[in-house]
Amino acid sequence: MIDTAERLFMENGYEHTAISDIVKELNVAQGTLYYYFRSKEDILEAVVEKSIADLEGNVIQLISDEEVDEAARLNAAINGILGFVSQRNDFIDFLHQDINAVMHAKLEKATVERIVPILSGLVIKGNANGSFNIENPIETVEFLSTALVYIFHQPDINTDQQRREKLCRSLETILNKVLAARNYKFLLKI
Repeated sequence: MIDTAERLFMENGYEHTAISDIVKELNVAQGTLYYYFRSKEDILEAVVEKSIADLEGNVIQLISDEEVDEAARLNAAINGILGFVSQRNDFIDFLHQDINAVMHAKLEKATVERIVPILSGLVIKGNANGSFNIENPIETVEFLSTALVYIFHQPDINTDQQRREKLCRSLETILNKVLAARNYKFLLKI
C-alpha cells in the first residue's frame, strides 16, 4: 500500500493524488484503505516514515562498529546519507516540486529529528574520549546537518558533477576544521 501511494505521489504529486486513485491502483475497496489509514495525510506520514526508517537504519548500521574510531564512523554515516540521497534522486526531485511542499517539509523535519540524535551521540562519545575537540557537540551536529540539507536542495547536485565535488570538498573542509578530529581527515565520496 505504502509503495503504491509513494509511486502515485511521485507520478501525480501529493496534492493531485486522491485516495480514490490509490485504492483504484491497489484494486481494493476504499473501506479497506481506511482500515489502515484515516486520511491521505496518514498515508503521507507512512510514506515519509518509510523513507526515514530506511535512512535511519542505514546510518545506524554504518556507525555500529564500536571497534572503529568515531571520526571514521561519522565519515561513513555522512557518506551513507549522501549516497542515500544520490540513490533516491527521483524521490528528491519529486520532493522539491512546489506541489509537494507539505511532504517535503514533513520529511525534512523527520530527518532532522531522527538522524541528528544518532550523529550527536557519536560525536558526544568521540568528544568525551578525545577523538573530537568540540565545545557544543549537539549544536555542532545540528549545524553540520544543515550543510547536508543544503546539499540536498541544490537542483544540480546530481547532474553537475563539478558542483557536487565542490560542495563535498567544502563540507570536508568544514568537518575537518569544526570537529578538530585527532589523527583523522574526513573524505566524502562524490
